[in-house]
Amino acid sequence: MKVSVIINARAGRLHGNRERIEHNVRHSLFRCELNFLHPETPEDLQKCLIDEVRAGTDFLMVCGGDGTLNVAVQPLMKLRAEGLALPPLCPIPVGTANDLAREMHVSSRIDEAARNIIEGQVKTIDVIEISSPSKTAYMLTNGGFGIPAVTAERANRFRQWVHSTADCPGTKPHWRPFFRLGSKVIQTAGDRIYEAILATVITSWDRSSWQVELELPDQYKIVTRAPFIMINNQRVLGGRYYSAPLTNNSDGEFNVLLVEGEHLLSQAKSLLQIRAGQIPNADTCPSFETTSLIVRAMERPLTFFGDGEILHQNERELSIRCLHPGLPLVIRESA
Repeated sequence: MKVSVIINARAGRLHGNRERIEHNVRHSLFRCELNFLHPETPEDLQKCLIDEVRAGTDFLMVCGGDGTLNVAVQPLMKLRAEGLALPPLCPIPVGTANDLAREMHVSSRIDEAARNIIEGQVKTIDVIEISSPSKTAYMLTNGGFGIPAVTAERANRFRQWVHSTADCPGTKPHWRPFFRLGSKVIQTAGDRIYEAILATVITSWDRSSWQVELELPDQYKIVTRAPFIMINNQRVLGGRYYSAPLTNNSDGEFNVLLVEGEHLLSQAKSLLQIRAGQIPNADTCPSFETTSLIVRAMERPLTFFGDGEILHQNERELSIRCLHPGLPLVIRESA
């Protein structure tokens, strides 16, 4: 059994610790033919995936978080469009955000997650395609527009700045320990970093220039100023926000949630309900399922985030559709 093990050594929880990952994978899969790959950039990671699929690997093990998986799914879906059969993907959740792994009940222990390859079963999940006239991107978990996109953008920029400054030779020696400590704090905080930044974004949101139109497959249109427009392929975002508690990532549809409300207080109340796993009032938080959607900017251009990454920026129109079946995963039978 051939297993291609692709390690993002810069993933949040095991930043730079390739040896520990390799040791645990070897221990769990000692009977498998393992090929360890250590791409240094997203482009290298995507090339590794393409090469391994074309070489006929039996399984793709991707070690990282949702961001790493998002990098991986882009070339995989292009290979799928070419008619190639994709080998099952085995996620090892060692990133900042690991929403897909949580949704699929993948263990946070590397050795247990790796054993899914020999003890689990294959399940195919939906993939969400987001297209503009110039670019097509894909996501696996949750995404959206408005405040969530701005939060993801600022959080990613902040994390990258702290990590790069901590490792930069040009950083003054007396500042370097502080940035390295900050880098470790961010790794420990994981996806809670997004929640911390959310508080600053929501209080500074400019509602006056934000209006979008949503067009459904039957040409029914919704015009809204909702600052939170969520596109959900699974139940939970960030490990604690139940943005779509009744949705399913393998039924051929995705969920759309609008968090509306004229005032910050009403929006905050709805977010607290979502965080507590409650379904908020349908008048202030309408929600529906669909197979496709067109989103148009009526004023400010659109930025879209998915899987914690910025996938589109400064767009006037985006088409979103569910690809079913999408991507094969190997998970535990109990998941």
